Order: sequence, then C-alpha cells, then structure tokens
Amino acid sequence: MNNLFNAQRFRQYLALEFNNQKYLFYYSIGAVVSFIIVVLYLIRASNETPITNNDLRGLFFFSYAVIATGVVNRSFLPFRSQKKLITFLTFPVSHFEKFLFEYLSTVLLGVFVIPTLILFAYMIEGEVHQLLNSEIGYTGLTFLTEMIEEALSGATEAQLYTRQVGMVILFLLPWSMMNVLFTGNSIFTKWPLIQNILFVAVFFIYHGLLVYLIFNKMGVADYVSNEYPLFFFSSGDAAINFVLFSMIVANVVFVYSAYLKLKEKEL
Repeated sequence: MNNLFNAQRFRQYLALEFNNQKYLFYYSIGAVVSFIIVVLYLIRASNETPITNNDLRGLFFFSYAVIATGVVNRSFLPFRSQKKLITFLTFPVSHFEKFLFEYLSTVLLGVFVIPTLILFAYMIEGEVHQLLNSEIGYTGLTFLTEMIEEALSGATEAQLYTRQVGMVILFLLPWSMMNVLFTGNSIFTKWPLIQNILFVAVFFIYHGLLVYLIFNKMGVADYVSNEYPLFFFSSGDAAINFVLFSMIVANVVFVYSAYLKLKEKEL
C-alpha cells in the first residue's frame, strides 16, 4: 500500500476487526470485571479487619500488571502462525494502519481501559458488599487520591515541580513496560511473554552491572562530593529531567523498532 494512512479505510478496518473480535472483547471485559469482584469479595469476607488503603494500592497495581500484561501479549498474534501472517500481510490496508491498530488494541487498551475496568469492578464490589456488611470499610477511590495528595502536599514550589515530573515518570513506567512487551511480540514468535521477561531481566542486569563497574571498579564514585552530589547533573531537577527525557526516547525507539519489524515482514 502506497497510501500511508486513510481515515475512512482505517475506520472500516477498525469496524471489521471489532466485528470479528467483539465476542472475545465482551467476554474479556466480563471476565476481568467478574474476576476482580469475586477475588476482592473473598479477600474482604475472609478478613476480620477492613482492607487498608495500602493494601488496596498493592492489589490494584498487582491486578493491573497481570491483566495488562495479558492484553499486550496479544499484540502481533498473526506473527506466530505462517498462515495467519500471510493473511495479515495481504489485507488491503497500509502497514502503518495495521501497526496503529495493533498499538491501539493492546498498549493503549492496557494503559487506559484496563485500570478503568479494575476501578469500575472495585467500586461495584464495594458498593454491593457494603450493603451486605457495613463494616468492610469501603472508602471509594480515596486509596488513590490520598496517594496523589501525599505526593504533592508539603512541598515548596521547586519541590512541587520535581514531584510532578516524578509522578509523570511513575506513569511512564508501566507504559514503558508495555512498549517493551509490544516490541518483543514483534520480534519473538514463540513464547513471546517468557522471552520478553528474560530479555527485560538481562537488560536490567546488564545495566546494573555497568553502573557497578563504572562507579565502583573505575572509581567514578570518588568524583561525587557534597559540591557535586549528582555527579554530572547540576541539580535534582536536571537529573529527573534527564531520566524523563531518556524514558521518552527509549519508548520512541522501542515503538519504532516494532514498526520497522512489521515493515520487514511485508518486504
């Protein structure tokens, strides 16, 4: 396809894919909501004391990580079968439109829709369970609002900027992990989830060893002093801005690598 993107054609492609996968979509939503409600009900019912906000945060992030990983792991499914790959590559839409659909239906679904579903199921369970037992200590979404208030309260104007950027980085972390899984699915065709986990583990171990060698074996740590506590950064804001910029660049590289991998399949 010479035309990179056509809005009308892409809408038709979205409608066709949704029509083909609507039952899987509906069943998946029902399964996620039902799973969260049942598990949370059992946890509340089996504990004599109410669940604390810290417990709810842990449950939320754990559920989000597990479910979002399962969603993103469905990206580039045709790559795992030669027959499906041929059908996928010969479908009359551009490679960019195919890539955009894969990204929207996996990564962005995992980033925005999955946490919304989890919170929706949590509130349904809480409201209904509270009618049966008013002692469960259901407090709505305070476990999230309190976390945000704690992060932003009691800070000077300079500290507030740093904390706000830090919150952006915390938001980018799960998105970054999903982009890594998304890119890995475009590369690994057999057991992509396991290979992705191994790749991420090797990636962090390698960089951990690299930092250890630089700062300990090469003596770079000797140059860190009270006058220059952040080594080559002039301030804490400069350091955190560098981390944010690096994360954005890394995400762009990962996503573009997946796009190039799709183009390579079509050549």
